[in-house]
Amino acid sequence: MTTEATQTAPASATATAFARDPSPLATAVAAADHLDERLRAFVWRPESYPATQNTSGPLAGIPVAVKDLIDTADMPTAYGSAIFAGHQPAADAWIVARLRQAGAIIFGKTVTTEFAWRDPGATVNPWHPGYTPGGSSSGSAAAVGAGIVDIALGTQTVGSVIRPAAYCGAYGYKPTFGRIPTEGTHKLAPSLDHLGFITSSLYWSAVMHAVIVRDGAIAPPVSASAFHAGVKPARVGIYRSSRWAQVQGDVQQNVDGVIRRLERQGVACVPVELPVDLVEMHALINEILAYEARAALRDDIRGKEDLAGPNIRALIEAGAAISDARYEELCARLASLRAERDRVFDGLDAVLTLPSPTTALPGLDKTGDAIFCTPATLLGLPAVTLPSGYSSDFLPFGVQLIGPGDQDLALLQHAQWISTILPTIRPAQRMEN
Repeated sequence: MTTEATQTAPASATATAFARDPSPLATAVAAADHLDERLRAFVWRPESYPATQNTSGPLAGIPVAVKDLIDTADMPTAYGSAIFAGHQPAADAWIVARLRQAGAIIFGKTVTTEFAWRDPGATVNPWHPGYTPGGSSSGSAAAVGAGIVDIALGTQTVGSVIRPAAYCGAYGYKPTFGRIPTEGTHKLAPSLDHLGFITSSLYWSAVMHAVIVRDGAIAPPVSASAFHAGVKPARVGIYRSSRWAQVQGDVQQNVDGVIRRLERQGVACVPVELPVDLVEMHALINEILAYEARAALRDDIRGKEDLAGPNIRALIEAGAAISDARYEELCARLASLRAERDRVFDGLDAVLTLPSPTTALPGLDKTGDAIFCTPATLLGLPAVTLPSGYSSDFLPFGVQLIGPGDQDLALLQHAQWISTILPTIRPAQRMEN
């Protein structure tokens, strides 16, 4: 199968090769061959897959999809831009090399918005093809939400892991800022850029934490049976913010329903405010992002502006309007906020909020509102999103859980416990219809 959105081997060739092979790779190939012509999650898949070099590694034989913002030495990487069409990196990004070392199979490259900003690709939402999958990690979220792979790499500079994961009924995990080296990942705003994971379960997020995020040698993943029960939080802060009145009504109701479930299980849920209002934080992150994105991208598009999308051009123009002196002020404010970031967790295990003020938006021209992802990204805190039900339009709801800095595993364990009291969301079935 070859489509506008995906370069890959013919479906018949791959299907024949794996017809009697029940491995995770064979399952992923069959699912992608069946679904991706409509889903358009992938921009490139190889004709064949080499045998893993580490058959005893913690990810041996597990297919992992890689966002097209992240360099792969054996696969094209275009950063979602026509400017880099056909670009072949000389080396793997740090995180890709780490995955291969652990035995993972790089399954293919997933669609990203251009340079991880707002000009979308062709990917549709696996729950409803007329709706956005979110962005910028559009293809990664859709591939997991559709059940093609259990693990996909994403990046987040504002909300690009957490929001698309929520829109596609998947789990998203953004580690504490700086815990994963970003070498070989195209920069957007280095003060804010995170690598992260979109997964089919929090177990796989915990595996990614064990293999990728932890310092030192590659660690074996936590066992599924040991992780399944999670760790019950005693006290959770509820962050609604000054934007609550603008949140979609059924999204509000879903969050309130999650709170009632927690309280029935004996978890104390208390209102919490952040030191800075959400709207002010969003303005701060957007200014920093625009200034740094101009530096990161201007050379890429110079002389090729006609090939760049309108949102990228507008972002670079916005960055040009910010003076060096103003940027120094912004950085000082960011450093001050990050130095005090854990104070909000005094007496709390985590803070619960939204991944987005809406469910997935209709149409593919906009990827959704990331404002509720601002606190965790700006402050560099670990964040997880987990599915929490369906809307009347059969679109997934999600809630976001934020933890103290460098307490990623504890956050994943609390999120896992919460997931056991929430409705179960299976891989999307709508693409079959």
